[in-house]
Amino acid sequence: MILKMVLNIKAIGLLKKVFVFGVLLFAGAANAQRVDPPYKMQLAKVEERLKVGDFREAMGEMDRITAKYPDAAEVYYAKALLFGQTGNYDEALENAKTAYRYDANIMHANLVVELYKSKQNWAEASVLLEELRERYTGVPSIGRDLIMVLSNAKKLDTAIKVYQDEVARGHASDTLDVVLADVYVMNDRLQDAESLLDPWDGKSTLRHVYGTLGYVNLQKGKTKQAIAVLERGVKYSKDPVLYLDLADAYKADGKMKMTFESLKLAFESNQVEFGDKHRVMLNVMHPDFKGFTLDQIQTLANTLVLVHPRIAESHVVKGEVLWRKGNTAEARSLFLTAVGINPRHVDAWRMLINTDLGLNEVDEAIRHADEAIRANPGNAMLMYFSGLAFMVKEDFEKTRIMLEMALDHSEEENTYLRSIIYSGLGDLYHQLKMDAASDVAYEEAIQLDSTNSTAMNNLAYYLSIRKKDLDKAAVYAKRANEIDASSATFQDTYAWVLFQQGAYKEAAFWMEKAIKSSSSPSALLFEHYGDILVQLGREKEAVKQWEKALSLVKGDNVDVNKIKLKIKDKRYVE
Repeated sequence: MILKMVLNIKAIGLLKKVFVFGVLLFAGAANAQRVDPPYKMQLAKVEERLKVGDFREAMGEMDRITAKYPDAAEVYYAKALLFGQTGNYDEALENAKTAYRYDANIMHANLVVELYKSKQNWAEASVLLEELRERYTGVPSIGRDLIMVLSNAKKLDTAIKVYQDEVARGHASDTLDVVLADVYVMNDRLQDAESLLDPWDGKSTLRHVYGTLGYVNLQKGKTKQAIAVLERGVKYSKDPVLYLDLADAYKADGKMKMTFESLKLAFESNQVEFGDKHRVMLNVMHPDFKGFTLDQIQTLANTLVLVHPRIAESHVVKGEVLWRKGNTAEARSLFLTAVGINPRHVDAWRMLINTDLGLNEVDEAIRHADEAIRANPGNAMLMYFSGLAFMVKEDFEKTRIMLEMALDHSEEENTYLRSIIYSGLGDLYHQLKMDAASDVAYEEAIQLDSTNSTAMNNLAYYLSIRKKDLDKAAVYAKRANEIDASSATFQDTYAWVLFQQGAYKEAAFWMEKAIKSSSSPSALLFEHYGDILVQLGREKEAVKQWEKALSLVKGDNVDVNKIKLKIKDKRYVE
């Protein structure tokens, strides 16, 4: 699916919302008290620290307040928010509970509940929500929240009883029915969900009614019914988010033109959140996604930038599309914009450096890599790309500094990144004639990532030209081709390993594949092919391949004089 349509309340949603207003943490509390607290001046200091992003000093000032005024509930509340923002949910929860203990208002209670949810402590969350529901009988949202929490706690029957009690209390509404319908969907009771929401079809203005009904119909394979209900949803709710759901339904019905048009309408609306659009873009840009042309995908990316020009990721997405289309210079301008908006966007820097290298502007790549590392100190990925740029420039001393530094900083990184760093070191050590170190680096790369076909190929090739461990080289070369069956480079390597083993017929087969797979075969490919053919006794054909190699020499890593000698003597020359 392009975007899952089921309403699913995120446990941390409230936290994200309040963090946006971090510098206004105390405004509500101050108004509620109506009397300035004795620590008013200290609160002002906290505000100033938060405005400049100095969370450590802000936290220190709040610690000093609570040490002197241990019942300062709003300060504990603020500390809970800050701890939550840094991902320390244990400390956040303790401070939120303390705030609620000293001032049991609904704002403090909501934060405690949301933190319980973030830790998936459904039991404690449900106990507190039950208490709040009895205290605030006129607030229907508490009951709805309780239903969801009970469902997550696998207490479906209790959740249904709460729903029935809410109806009895006069809280019946389309919103309440949507919540229970969502619970039914999560418990695979699709018919119950449909029966609950059907009476609201055409009467409710709530998007979620139609979104959930659309999802249920799609799950049942009723694509036309899903399309119909979602079209009614757009009509009655006027909510453009439903265009995303419609896109799912049209795609399921095989109507890709309507799928695209629906997505375009969603993307043009500033009422649809960037995050939802971004998830769609990730899906349509995935290699397995079929049905859209690159031009259509670019139209969506263009719209994303127009509607969300201040979000770095929108420029990154458009840049990726342009890169795929071969518009490298234009893609680079998008990545430059992205890092200008957010210098901490590591992927944008990585893509920027790649486009620099793609445009053969190596000095720019090095300069951008330096800027990227200064903005993101200690980032192993950026150090790796810096090393890559220096390697292209053939400044192997600086390459070694950056790649070894990248390795030192990669201990906490994923195995994929560590694998490509080791692979880069293998390439470097080979250039430095450090064959043993090169072999070890490649082996480490392969051990860390069994799909690192580049490391396998390079190790196999370098072993073959040194005529060392040819059986191992053959295993790695074969495996690299199994992982990437369309690489002319990998096919050439396997052919050359087979050649060194004396398996000339099989080597010829793989070299012919390599030439066919390459859009522009290199001089080295034709030279190797000639070398193989002459060993098979096909001297005339071998000479033709060597002559082709000579005609293509443009700085390739080939020995022109050696090729000329092969042609003259009609024999293989080491």
